[in-house]
Amino acid sequence: MLIQLQGHRRPAAAWALAGLSLLAGASCQAAEDAAEGRESRAAPLRFSGFATLGLTHNDNATAGVFTSFSQLKPVQQGWSANMDTVLGLQLEWQPLSGTTFQLQGVARAGEDMQPRLRIAALRQQLGQGLSLNLGRMRSPLFFDSSIAEIGYANLTVRPAPAIYALTNSVASLDGADLHWRLNLGDASLLAQVFGGRYDYTHRFNNFSPALSADASLRGLLGFSLSANLQDLTLRVSRTGIDRYVLRSEQVSQINSGLEQIGGALQQMAQNPQLPPGLQAGLLAKAQGLDALRNPFDNQPTYTSLGLDGNWQQWRLLAELTWMDPRNHLVGRGTGYSLTLARSFGDFTPYLSLAQLKRSSAKLDISALAPTGLSPQIDAGLAQLKQGFDRAQQFADISSRSVSLGLRWDWRENMAIKTQLDLVSTPNANTPGPLAVPVLPFDNKLQLFSVTLDLVF
Repeated sequence: MLIQLQGHRRPAAAWALAGLSLLAGASCQAAEDAAEGRESRAAPLRFSGFATLGLTHNDNATAGVFTSFSQLKPVQQGWSANMDTVLGLQLEWQPLSGTTFQLQGVARAGEDMQPRLRIAALRQQLGQGLSLNLGRMRSPLFFDSSIAEIGYANLTVRPAPAIYALTNSVASLDGADLHWRLNLGDASLLAQVFGGRYDYTHRFNNFSPALSADASLRGLLGFSLSANLQDLTLRVSRTGIDRYVLRSEQVSQINSGLEQIGGALQQMAQNPQLPPGLQAGLLAKAQGLDALRNPFDNQPTYTSLGLDGNWQQWRLLAELTWMDPRNHLVGRGTGYSLTLARSFGDFTPYLSLAQLKRSSAKLDISALAPTGLSPQIDAGLAQLKQGFDRAQQFADISSRSVSLGLRWDWRENMAIKTQLDLVSTPNANTPGPLAVPVLPFDNKLQLFSVTLDLVF
């Protein structure tokens, strides 16, 4: 992913250094320049890192907040370090000119500081602007996916959870990507093709206690195209996933209930005393129940169109996103984020808007209607319908946020940020990307964050 970290002259240089030190091999422009232009003079072994020390205050007693659906501990009412506090360490070894091995581990307060492997890859320069990465790499799904955890590289405290909570869960990609870069004077083009798989633990924070599921992504294929001009970066990307599978004890229980009731309906349909039309209706209902198995499985596509532009002391960041899971329970979503900032020396105030809107037909659960023939079967159908109704409510992650913040680049490679977020969902029965165990709830909350970001 191309990164143009510009605001005003001194911080712009520091931000570019951060990208060069931490994101070589993560498809950023600085890393490409370093690999092709200066790699022969690079040290064989290089150690670098990033960290954020952050505190966030949530004023809402009915909803917690998080940055991804893999986060163990949401930020509940009061002060917490779980939202943004993170430590990342990276080791690079260059045994040969043009060949680099990379390792990056990350520990987050929201996950009890348990180390997670984000990068474990071989980077090979192929010449003619081509480079190949093999192994585990940072996620390329959205405009800022590869730097979402690197607070210093972000203008704001964090990319807006309204559109990044889902993709932050897919933090890495196990597979390969191929880059091709073309220099055109002061501009450059970067094309990227990637593919692979990824596994993670998905947290359903809308239960008390929260539930976990094993998430498996297979057949992930995508591309991105970036254009780097002197004061403007544009990027478009599209990613398709052939199989996005969620498995948990609760999903197994749903499948078991559907199977048992479906079998009972088939057995009931064999009764020769029933009219043929009723027999056919029972068999159709059994088929409808079978279609509801594994209700969270989907085949999503992610599309992102983003820009990062600078004009004198002004900076504009914008991104449009589309997510189509091809699953009526999960729901299709359209999102945007927009950030406007102006630098005054070392200080950069900014205003951000973000929204994700779910726009999809609802899951067809007509097969869960009562039969009127068996009180026992109808009771089971009613219980399943109640569960699916609740799942459809909690699957709606529509939300919007307005953020006002200030960044202070007070020392080289260090920044202090303060940010106030006003977050809301469409109504009291739509939890959005929030940890809401009970509906209805207070669907408006305020977050106040203070962070110290650094790279080394």
